[in-house]
Amino acid sequence: MMNPRLTKLLGKTGFGRTNRIARFARDEDGALILLSLQLLIVMLVITGIAIDLVRQEERRTVIQATLDRATLAAADLDQTLDPKEVVKDYIKKAGLSYLDVDPVVKQGQYDEYRRVTAEVTDNMPTIFGGLLGIKSLKTLGKSQAEEAIGNVEVSMVLDISGSMNFNIYHDSQTKVVQTQYGYQYEANAYAGTYPTRMDRLQPAAVDFVKGLYDQVQPPGSPAGRLSISIVPYNQQVTLGSTLGNIYNLSDDHTKNTCVDVQTLGFNSLAISPTDELQRTMFGDSFDYNGQKPQWNVATMASNQNCKENSSSSVMAFEDDEQATINKINQLSPGGDTAIDIGARWGLALLDPSAQPVSQALYNQNKIGPAMTSHPMQYADASTTADKTALKIMVLMTDGENTRSFSTKMPYRTGPSGFFSTTNDTTFSANNTNDLYWFSQKREDDGLRPYYRFQDKKWLAKNEIGTTKQVCQRKWVSRGRHGGYWKDVCTEEFVALDLYSITWQTIWSKNYSLQYVIRKFLVPPREDIDGADEATIYDEMAIQSQFATKNANLKSICDLAKSKEIKIFTIAVDAPDSGKQVLDDCAYRPSFAYDVSSDNLADAFKSINSSINALRLSN
Repeated sequence: MMNPRLTKLLGKTGFGRTNRIARFARDEDGALILLSLQLLIVMLVITGIAIDLVRQEERRTVIQATLDRATLAAADLDQTLDPKEVVKDYIKKAGLSYLDVDPVVKQGQYDEYRRVTAEVTDNMPTIFGGLLGIKSLKTLGKSQAEEAIGNVEVSMVLDISGSMNFNIYHDSQTKVVQTQYGYQYEANAYAGTYPTRMDRLQPAAVDFVKGLYDQVQPPGSPAGRLSISIVPYNQQVTLGSTLGNIYNLSDDHTKNTCVDVQTLGFNSLAISPTDELQRTMFGDSFDYNGQKPQWNVATMASNQNCKENSSSSVMAFEDDEQATINKINQLSPGGDTAIDIGARWGLALLDPSAQPVSQALYNQNKIGPAMTSHPMQYADASTTADKTALKIMVLMTDGENTRSFSTKMPYRTGPSGFFSTTNDTTFSANNTNDLYWFSQKREDDGLRPYYRFQDKKWLAKNEIGTTKQVCQRKWVSRGRHGGYWKDVCTEEFVALDLYSITWQTIWSKNYSLQYVIRKFLVPPREDIDGADEATIYDEMAIQSQFATKNANLKSICDLAKSKEIKIFTIAVDAPDSGKQVLDDCAYRPSFAYDVSSDNLADAFKSINSSINALRLSN
């Protein structure tokens, strides 16, 4: 029997009961309750995981911040405690002693840098992660800090041309005037009177050096952080006896220690200490006729190709502050201006190829052992702070590129083509009666090859000689009146020996190159091929002037800048052309200074500040 309540619900009749059962089956009221319960459980799990992730990020932030502070403190070069212990102490005091940390410390040989690296792994227990089987979350923390007192290498390329001797308050453009020695510069009436440009340069440069030592190489700091080279220049750069013996200078003469760097080109910073370098010819190879206006050709050497002066020679890789200051205070002005040659040497002493030079200087007890690593490598991704340096060139002039001269190697030693019938040391403009010049071209053409200066005639070798009176005492009969003795003389040709005169003999007479050309070479050459003085000069001389020098300077500066050598330039009371080439050479426009002599010290101070900023940023 059916339950009465159920009967009432479903109905008594079969039809009604069937309808109600169908309606009940179709009814969906209350179906979302189960889904909602399922979604609630999922949301609770996700929220729990999110909470664990937030906790992990919070711990990671604390750990990373602590590691950063710890490595920064440990890398401080003024930090006297053990860097590893400093890191561990920071971790402990931050409440992170449960972390296992083993700092890695790397330090420069001369304490010029310290790098501290710390890594930790944190396994944080989860609160809700267990719902998904995740019992902990791993966090990796790493921090690296480095402090470096960057090594600094500086080449101070300083103009010591004659205009550096001008009084700064009575300066005027020099004029070329004719003197008994030919056209020469007119002397400034106040030249050499205080204050000259050199009087302003020396204290400014000294203060600059002191500032570098205070910033980079303070007292008590390990040696080797700072290297300074002083490169004085006029129309040439004098290496001096020490560097002149280290570099492989040609042995055609030993009268100076300048190098014809023009022959090396300006497409490389390196100047090899092992390859032979052509020494600048001594004496006077000046192009007197090539000037505007033309100068009278000096008979005797007047404008020396290289003014050899030990006080103005190069000082390389110096690590002694006082020695550097003394060098600057010894500089003495004189000569023309070759900014390109000064820059060529200044940059060569910043190029790593010059390391054998510093080693040789150390071997001669000229510099300390820490300097043998200079010049250091150029900075790149693979070099550490102790293996590279901030490389600086300070290029200063009060003028513009002018002239440099020398004589080509074939005209320095060996047979000159001149011959004497007296001896091999006779060569004089005052007596050319016994002087001959030989033409290989005429001999090849089957012509008489020897030019006789006495009468400007060409002779064959067998025609060179003199007549000799040969007398014999003969009896002259007078018949029955007897006779008498008489000297009977005849003229006989006597060949003379020819003594070859070397170029060494000619240049030992102290004649200028152009005078030798005009007096001795033009006469026979005009007969042979019509060569004039300028043509012969171009054959014999090494010359670098004005526009050529400007192009050379730009080439070498562009190359240096591509290697991140920072070039500061100072134009002191310079003409517009001088300012322009220095502007082009500077690393950036802000690195070029255009100042008066009275403001020269301010320029050096500003450069000092800039170097310090560059050093810290690098």
